[in-house]
Amino acid sequence: MKLSFAILAKNEANSIEKCLKSLKGADEIIIVDTGSEDNTIKIAKKYTDKVFTDYKWNDNFAEARNHANSKCSGDWIFVLDCDNQLDTPINEIKDRIAEVEKLGGRTISVKCVSQSGGETHYLPLLYKNSPDIYWKGAAHNHLSEDDRYVSDIIISYWYSDSHFKDKDRTFRILKKEIKKNPNLSREKFYLAREYLYRKDYKNAIKWYNDYLVGSHFDGEKAEACLQLAKCYWNTQKGDLARSVCVQAIGFNANFKEAIEFMAEICGPVNRGRWLWFAQTATNESVLFVRAKQEKKSNYYDDYYKTKPDLSRYDAIYQEIGKIVGNKSILDIGCGPADTFKYVKNYQGFDFSEEAIKIAKEKTDKVWIGLAYDKENFKKADYYVATEILEHTDDYRIIANVPKRKGFIFTVPSFSDPAHLRAYSEQIIKERYRDILDIKNIIIFNWHNQKWEKGGERTTDCVYLVISTKK
Repeated sequence: MKLSFAILAKNEANSIEKCLKSLKGADEIIIVDTGSEDNTIKIAKKYTDKVFTDYKWNDNFAEARNHANSKCSGDWIFVLDCDNQLDTPINEIKDRIAEVEKLGGRTISVKCVSQSGGETHYLPLLYKNSPDIYWKGAAHNHLSEDDRYVSDIIISYWYSDSHFKDKDRTFRILKKEIKKNPNLSREKFYLAREYLYRKDYKNAIKWYNDYLVGSHFDGEKAEACLQLAKCYWNTQKGDLARSVCVQAIGFNANFKEAIEFMAEICGPVNRGRWLWFAQTATNESVLFVRAKQEKKSNYYDDYYKTKPDLSRYDAIYQEIGKIVGNKSILDIGCGPADTFKYVKNYQGFDFSEEAIKIAKEKTDKVWIGLAYDKENFKKADYYVATEILEHTDDYRIIANVPKRKGFIFTVPSFSDPAHLRAYSEQIIKERYRDILDIKNIIIFNWHNQKWEKGGERTTDCVYLVISTKK
């Protein structure tokens, strides 16, 4: 079996080499350059002698990809962009092709994973080299054959510099195509998304609604409804936002992002129930899975460089001091060690160098360390994690806490760009029931720009949980 890789390129000198290095051992690499003015062609020729410059760009990706197909001599074709990296070995890809061929299949979807945001989706980038399999659609193109097999083949992607040299390219193409044919459905979906990227909510609403009238693809309709709900929410139309968000969940009850957004916009009475529902959502059949990724240490370094005023958490730190009394604590992810003010027997660690720099102004019993490393979990009576579990793989961290030791932690009820999840009291009890014996949950409500114990219940709250590791 011969496998061809087909790549379109234009001014990709900063990306193409990373892509081509990942294709080591390829049978054939076809590159169609559509008008580069940098070193793209020179770099490409280091990896293949099949670099073609005979295609003139015409604002039509399907046309260009079909031209690249015509150059391929392999039995199967794998399409990549210059800002893609192949993460599955070629021999394994050929094994998957052989399996699919035995089943009579001719097209295979591969998993595409963003290197920056963690978003995942599937695209039919691998297909049999056959005249009746070709690309359609000038932008966000798709194959002529829909009967495809979903595989475990993975590519990762990023956004190369060339995107910013003609940032309105896709927007321009979509508008032209819809003008030529007002009945196009898929193009309306992606045009609405282009308006949403530009925060032009009025036009995004128009085109999402227009798209929904004629679409029959439930996965795409669920995504359209979620984004339409966000547009309505951003234009202060809460009732419409909730109504359309429920439609998104109706199209796919496993759409976790839609359920979590519903929790954000439905008010405090219903929030906990929606968050609990979201905990069980699997994202099966979701078009774009925008999984949040853990923030790296530089994110927190930048935050602590501003020396933020963390006095809003003061009541929480005081409460922890009352609970532990004269006992010792280990402050996991201690940040600038503000809990130290209320605990006599204190030690802590954090992976942010900036945070530890500030913490050492208060105590020398702090160090730089990662919460996933068990070696940092030094002996203590209580282990404390404030503002940690919502940002991390919480189970891995709790696994490092010694059995039958006190574990005190906080988790939020609300979403944030750095949060991987939000909580309710029910979620806390269910999520940790097999690993923690929960003694008490204290609620701190947002009031007067601070977290205050008890008082009037607000939409946002922080839970302080007192437990013992089982």
